[in-house]
Amino acid sequence: MVVAMAAGSAFAQIPQGGAPAPVPPRPSVAPLVGATELIKLTAPAGFIDDIVATEEGRIAYVVTQLGTKTELHVYTHLTKKEEVVDITAVTLQPVAVALVGQRAFVVGATDNGNQIAALVELRPVGKKLAGAVVYKIGPANAITLINRDGKQRVALDKVTPTNGGTRHDVEVVAIETGKRVGAAKALELDGSDKNEKLGFKVNHWSDGMTRAHGIKAGEWDRKENQRAPDVEATYDVLTGKFSDKKKIEDLFEQRRRFQALVEGNKRLDFVRLDIKGLELWRGGKAKPLELDQPLTNYDTKSMQGIVNADGSAWVILKMDPVNADAVARKKADPEYVDIFRVTADGKGTRKARVLAPGVRFRFGVVGDKFWLIERNNGFERGGKSLALYTIP
Repeated sequence: MVVAMAAGSAFAQIPQGGAPAPVPPRPSVAPLVGATELIKLTAPAGFIDDIVATEEGRIAYVVTQLGTKTELHVYTHLTKKEEVVDITAVTLQPVAVALVGQRAFVVGATDNGNQIAALVELRPVGKKLAGAVVYKIGPANAITLINRDGKQRVALDKVTPTNGGTRHDVEVVAIETGKRVGAAKALELDGSDKNEKLGFKVNHWSDGMTRAHGIKAGEWDRKENQRAPDVEATYDVLTGKFSDKKKIEDLFEQRRRFQALVEGNKRLDFVRLDIKGLELWRGGKAKPLELDQPLTNYDTKSMQGIVNADGSAWVILKMDPVNADAVARKKADPEYVDIFRVTADGKGTRKARVLAPGVRFRFGVVGDKFWLIERNNGFERGGKSLALYTIP
C-alpha cells in the first residue's frame, strides 16, 4: 500500500540558523515477542538457499554461490558444531534436501528443467570422503520425497510426449539404497488429460505423481440398462487401482474444490487464501481457518502456511503498517511478522512476533520450532541469514 504525505510532514523543519531541529525518537518496540532465538546462521560467501531440512537436534541448509559452488551445512544444536559438504558435483541448483542418518539426499534442477538426485555422505567413511556419492537417480521431470507403506521413499515421474498427449512413467525407490521398490508403471493421457481406456480424466496429482485425482466415468448398470453417474476417484498409478470413489453431490462445489486443488501444486494439504478468507486444506478437503487477529490488519500477499501430519498447521503473516485500524487511529503499526499455530479444527492463535521493517522471510517449521530465512532485497531466492526459534 502506498501512502502519500503532505510535503514536509515527514521531516523536521529547518530553522533559520541552518541546523535541523532534533527529531523525536520513534517509540521502541520489542524485536521479538513470544519466542526465543536458538541459533542464527549466516553465509560468509554467497547466500543461504531456500532449501532447509530439519529434524530434532539438527538443521541442514544449503549455501550457494551462483553458478560456481554449492555447500550443504548440517548444524547440530547440542554440540554447536557444523558439518560442511561440497555438493557442487551433484547440483548447482538444489531444490530439496533430506537428512538420512549420516547421509543426505539432495535433489537438484538441471538446465533443461528436469531434476536429478543423489545420496551423499556427510562424513568420511573408509576411503570415501565427505560428499561422496552413494548413488544417483534421474533425470526425471519430478523427483519427490514421499511416504508410502509407512516408509520414506522417493518418487520419480518421467514424462514423454505422445501423439497429442503425454505418458507418465512412475517409479518409487528406497531412499537408503536408490533401488526400485516394486515395478515401474505408466499412465497415458490425451491432450485433455484423459485416459479413454480407464474412462478417467485427471484434475490434479499428489504423492509425487504416484496418485492421480479426477473424474471417472460411471460404470454401466446392466440391471438398469444405463450408465451410472460420473464419480470422483483417485487412481494409484503404481497399483493400477481406483479408490476413494464418491458421488458428485454438488457440481458447483466440486468444480470450485478441484480448481483449488490444482492451485495446491500437487499437494492435498496446504493453506490457501480464498476470497472469503483463509482455508485449511487437509486430505483434499477444506475448512475455514480463523485467526485470533483480524486478517484485514495484514498484507495477505505475505501469507505462508505449512500443514503438519496431524492436520494442525502454522501460518505467518506480515502486519500492514497502514491497515484500516492503524489509519483510523492515525498511528502506523510496527511491521511485525506474526506466527500463528493452528489446531486441526482451523483455530489459529498468534504465538510469536518478529519485528521486520522492510524485510521478507522464507518460513519453515520443525516440531515446536520455526525458522526464518531473511530475504535479500530484490532477490527471490535465498537470503543472508537463517534463524531458528522456539516458542515456550
